[in-house]
Amino acid sequence: MGFFETVTPTEMQAGRMLTLGTMVVMMFVGHVPPLRPYAHRIRLTAGATYILGALGFAVYFVAFR
Repeated sequence: MGFFETVTPTEMQAGRMLTLGTMVVMMFVGHVPPLRPYAHRIRLTAGATYILGALGFAVYFVAFR
């Protein structure tokens, strides 16, 4: 049984929303004037969230499905 056979469409949508949200933050945080001084830190945090979310998503389905 493959990985994608065990994931429901709702769970895939949740994973897509997490990755889409973090990518939007990473791309557009520098365009908001009050956030520009903190853009680098915000991008690092969003990138770490993206990586941890993707790894957590994969580990959850491999370990608990």
